[in-house]
Amino acid sequence: MAKPGKKYTEWKIFTEIDLKIMMINERIKNHEKSIEKAKRMSGWKGPAGVSGIDYSREPMAGVHISFAEGLRMIGLDETRIRELKAERADLRRQKKRIEKIYESLDGAEAQVYYLRVIQKMTQEAAADEAGFSRRHFQRIESAMRDEGLI
Repeated sequence: MAKPGKKYTEWKIFTEIDLKIMMINERIKNHEKSIEKAKRMSGWKGPAGVSGIDYSREPMAGVHISFAEGLRMIGLDETRIRELKAERADLRRQKKRIEKIYESLDGAEAQVYYLRVIQKMTQEAAADEAGFSRRHFQRIESAMRDEGLI
């Protein structure tokens, strides 16, 4: 049987991975905004260094934090950004691995892999879709697991 002709973007697993990547990107943006806010609240003016204190003006309204607390907050956000970027890279590697494995398979194995891994169907539904008995489907899937494909 030929491999399903759907585009990669229509595959359920890739939709989930892409959604997770999109959520991670949003979280990274939020942490970057938090860093900028901590810099403003602690009086840090970015790469130019620390601004001086102007005693001639009235204190500004709003919340201010100490420089040390600002550095701590920035450090926490930067650590979280690094973790999120690593998670995003893992998801991208997982996506490429799934594509590579699927492209290397043919016949019944490709069909089992497509239905179980890519479309995330239950074993019963996948066996019915493929036209195999459940026990035959389980044997194929078990052999693929032993080979490290699933």
